[in-house]
Amino acid sequence: MNDNYVIVADDVQIGKGVRIGDGVKISAGIDFTTGELKPAQKVVIGDGVFLDHDIEISCPSIEIGDYTMIREDTKITGRKEAKIGSCCWFGQGCILNTHGGLYIGNGVGIGAHSQLWTHIRFGDTLQGCRWEGDTPMVVEDDVWFVGHCLVSPITAKKKSMAMLGSVITRDMEENHIYAGVPAKDMTEKFGNQYEEVSVAKKYAVMQEKLAEFYAAHPEFPKSIEIIQDPSEIISDEKTYFDVSSRTYTKRLSDEEIEFMKFLLVTIKFYPA
Repeated sequence: MNDNYVIVADDVQIGKGVRIGDGVKISAGIDFTTGELKPAQKVVIGDGVFLDHDIEISCPSIEIGDYTMIREDTKITGRKEAKIGSCCWFGQGCILNTHGGLYIGNGVGIGAHSQLWTHIRFGDTLQGCRWEGDTPMVVEDDVWFVGHCLVSPITAKKKSMAMLGSVITRDMEENHIYAGVPAKDMTEKFGNQYEEVSVAKKYAVMQEKLAEFYAAHPEFPKSIEIIQDPSEIISDEKTYFDVSSRTYTKRLSDEEIEFMKFLLVTIKFYPA
């Protein structure tokens, strides 16, 4: 980490291996009477998180899970909390609004210049405007907004996907694919985002990945093992990646952190 960022909060928790770029500002917003940043209640940044340069986070509290990457010029702002899971990826120039509360699961991808909105507000309510309100947005695990997506305060169920340039105004069903303006369910045409993969195949792929990692990093002592069942965990000195449960035994060794970064963004594991 460098010193060219600002975090103003009553409670700050920053994990191991975190990288924060120049110009990052995290607070609860600006006090317009003094011009100073107001302290957020809580800022939690998990292990291995990367916050690129010139990111603005301005909300009462934010939690960012392990190994999540947020690219440059992204803004996360609003009057309620934001909770972001692990192994997420946010492209450059995204806008994430938290007025209604923003809840993002694990392994979520939000492509560049996408916008997630949790409120609608401008028309004069005294004169009868009906379009005003805040609604929580829930984005479940493994959802992917490919890029340049505009999203209303919906629930996107796990493994759902919105294609490039989609405008999402309705809830997204599990493992369905959407596209268009407004977005329509295109699953019959495109198929599902996810297909079933056997444990044996996952194990074989991860063995290849581990061999590739060690070939590029001969300096590590080879303390990572790929397993197919929790019963194979026999040592507290090693990090085990269990392909049957998509979990790993978190030890936070340098080797483990580098292997997690090596796997991302296309392969994701979570602490057991």
